[in-house]
Amino acid sequence: MNPFDTIAAIASGGTSLSAITIVRISGSRAIEIGNRVWKGKRVLSREHARVMQLGYAANGDRALAVCMPGPHSYTGEDVVELHCHGGFVVAESALSALCNAGCRPAEPGEFTYRAFVNGKIDLTQAEAVNAVISSGGARSLALAQKQLDGALGDQVRRMRQTLLALLAECESHLDFPDEELTWEDTVTEQLETMILALRKLADSAAFTQMAQEGISLVLAGRPNAGKSSLLNALLGRNRAIVSNIPGTTRDTLEEHLELGGIPVRVIDTAGLRESDNELERLGVERSRKALKEAQVIFWVLDGATEDRQGELEFLSRHLPDPRIIALWNKIDLAATGSFPSVGDVPVLEISATTGKNIDRLPDVFLRTCRAMSPGWDEPESAVSQRHAAAAAKACALLTESLEQTRQESWELAAIPIRGAWEALGEITGENIAPDVLEHIFRNFCIGK
Repeated sequence: MNPFDTIAAIASGGTSLSAITIVRISGSRAIEIGNRVWKGKRVLSREHARVMQLGYAANGDRALAVCMPGPHSYTGEDVVELHCHGGFVVAESALSALCNAGCRPAEPGEFTYRAFVNGKIDLTQAEAVNAVISSGGARSLALAQKQLDGALGDQVRRMRQTLLALLAECESHLDFPDEELTWEDTVTEQLETMILALRKLADSAAFTQMAQEGISLVLAGRPNAGKSSLLNALLGRNRAIVSNIPGTTRDTLEEHLELGGIPVRVIDTAGLRESDNELERLGVERSRKALKEAQVIFWVLDGATEDRQGELEFLSRHLPDPRIIALWNKIDLAATGSFPSVGDVPVLEISATTGKNIDRLPDVFLRTCRAMSPGWDEPESAVSQRHAAAAAKACALLTESLEQTRQESWELAAIPIRGAWEALGEITGENIAPDVLEHIFRNFCIGK
C-alpha cells in the first residue's frame, strides 16, 4: 500500500442478489478518472460536491455517481463513488473500466489505511471499522461503535498527556540538579491512579474476546431431562428431535445463536448415564468431552420426575463448578411447584415446551460470564489483545517508575515513564512499527 496511487475497489457486498453495488475511487486523480468512466448531464466536480447524479458508466450501466472532495471525505482524499446495479458482472465491469482509466485495485483495508495516514481517524478507530463489520452480536457491535466514535483513543490520549506532564516533572529535576526541588504532591497519586486504569483496560480484553468470538455453551443432564427441547426453545425452531424415549439424542448437536447480545456456540449433548448400547456409550463419551471444553453449562434437571433427589445427586458429582447453571425443566408437568435448591449454583425454573421463564436465561447466563471473567462489567472502553499487551507493558513500566518516585530518583523514574508513553502510542498508532500496521490492515476486506 502507498498513499500516492489512485485506487478503486468494490465497496459493497457485490453479490448476485445485491440491488446496488458501490464502486469507490480515492486519490488525487479520483475526479478525473471518475469523469472518464461515468457521464451525466453535469461533470463530477468540487462545485457539485456531495450531490448524487444520474448518468451512465462506461459499461453502459445506468448508474448514480457522487463526488466527495478531500479533505472532507472518509480517506481525506478526493473520493468518487459509482452506485451501479447489483451483481458481479456489472461491478467487475465498472472496476475494470476504472483500472483501464488509471486506477490501481485497492489492497485490503487500503481506504481505511489512507484515512489513518491522513489523520482522519486514529488506529483504534481504524481497527473499529473492521470490528463493526465482523461483529458477531449486539454487544460486540456496541463496543466497536464506541471505539469508532473515539472512546478508546480519547482515553489513551488523555493518559499520554498525563505521562508527558509527569515526564516534565522528572526532567525539571534533571535540568536543575543543584536546586532543592521537591516532587509535586500528586505525582505518586497520579501514577497509582494510572496503573489501576491500565490494569482495568488490559482486563477488559476478556470482555472484548468473548463479545466478539462468542462462548461455548453446553446443554447437559440425564436422559429425557429436556435438553433438546431447550435447544429448540433457544433457537426458536425445531432443530433437534424431541421424544419421550430416553436416549433419543445419541450425538452432540451444535448450533449458533445470540444470547444476551453475545454470540454463543450451543451444544446439545447425549444424556449422561451408563449404557450397554455401543452407540449411546459413544455419544456419552462425546458429551463428557464437550463438558470439559465448555465455558458455560446449562445443566437441565427433570422437574417432572418423582426422583428429584436423584437428579440432584447426579449433578452433585460434577460440583463445585462455576460454569454450571442449573435449570429445573418441565415445571408445567411437575406434580408440585416446590423444587430443591442446588447449593451455590444459580438455579432457574423453566419449561422448554411452553417457554416459561426462557426469557430470563440471558440474564442468568451473563451473570455467570461476569463471575468467571475479569473486565466483564461492560466497560466504556474495552480493548483487543494487541491493545491489552501495550497497556500491560505500560502498566509494568509505570509500576517500576512508581518505586523510583517514592525514592525521589527522578532520573531512574523518567526512563520507564517515557517507555510507558511510547507503549500507549502503539495503541493509537502514534508510535507503531510499519510491519504491525501492515498486519492490521491486511485483516480487512477489500473495499474498506
